[in-house]
Amino acid sequence: MSATPWSRRLFLSVTAAAAVAAVDSGCSLLGGGSTTQVKAAGDQTLEKSKINVSLIPCTDVGPLWLAKKNGYFAAEGLDVTLVNKPSGPDVISSVFGGDADFGFATYPVLVQAQLKTKGKQNLRVVADASAAKPDTTAVVVKKGSPLTRAEDLKGKRIAVTARGTMADLAVMAGLRAAKVDWNTVQWKQIGFADMLPKLESGEIDAAFFAEPYVTIAQAQAGVTTVFQPLTGALDGIPLSGYMATEQTTKERPKTVAAFQRAIRKAQTEAATQHGDTEVKQTMVDNANVQPDIAPVIHLPTYPISADPTRLQRVPDLMQQFGLISDKFDIKPMILPELG
Repeated sequence: MSATPWSRRLFLSVTAAAAVAAVDSGCSLLGGGSTTQVKAAGDQTLEKSKINVSLIPCTDVGPLWLAKKNGYFAAEGLDVTLVNKPSGPDVISSVFGGDADFGFATYPVLVQAQLKTKGKQNLRVVADASAAKPDTTAVVVKKGSPLTRAEDLKGKRIAVTARGTMADLAVMAGLRAAKVDWNTVQWKQIGFADMLPKLESGEIDAAFFAEPYVTIAQAQAGVTTVFQPLTGALDGIPLSGYMATEQTTKERPKTVAAFQRAIRKAQTEAATQHGDTEVKQTMVDNANVQPDIAPVIHLPTYPISADPTRLQRVPDLMQQFGLISDKFDIKPMILPELG
């Protein structure tokens, strides 16, 4: 059997398998769910108990899977359905459209979505999800490629999941550090599932991978890392967060607070040695990562609070690279912890 078809099946399974989580709670993938008021921790009555959370399956959402698996949502009176989406913009659409109560996306996507609404619909960051750490992302080339340095990528075809996300922002920052004009790059928007086959076939020259795809591609095809974009000046930069519409946070503050508490507990646990092992197991359970690969996956940092000063690094970087034209103050987007 050739490597390429098998590669695509594995990558497709990693991307799609998280959708299995969407049937766990037994409620519809779309639609609003129950609005029956139930008792949560601390004897608080929730405005809505059955909620949908849209996400992109990756290591960033490990604590989210952990919160569901370990019953942290249930302890707060929440019946959570996790719905897999292919990209950040798709997550945003599901939240604005009402199909999801909460969503997960990278901060550049959140900032641009907020700007596009022009105040008609506001997004609020309800919890931080992840921050950059070495070895969690990589710009890779196929085995044996003559491209070995960032300087070699000038004018090349580089795959990212979507433009205007942390993916291409990180690559541009890495190229700038190597004094390479990122405007010469031929950007290719390709889902993670299709990147490795296209890399091996020569349709693209390089690809930006995030974990667990970095480790899978290394083990499966022997890809070579050209550079790690989220290191150096970008080490520790906030990557992604959980959001809801401002309307949701105002109309269902107790539900939002319950979600925040469950996420905070899971993020706190993920920072421990035992939690690290548990999060890696969620990759096996929810993202079809092979058991022998999971232990060597590199996880990001999981912050327990959304600090405005840290998060401001993202829109500042976006402005530097022309993703946004004016300075953007992210602090008003951040919802304080409600409980």
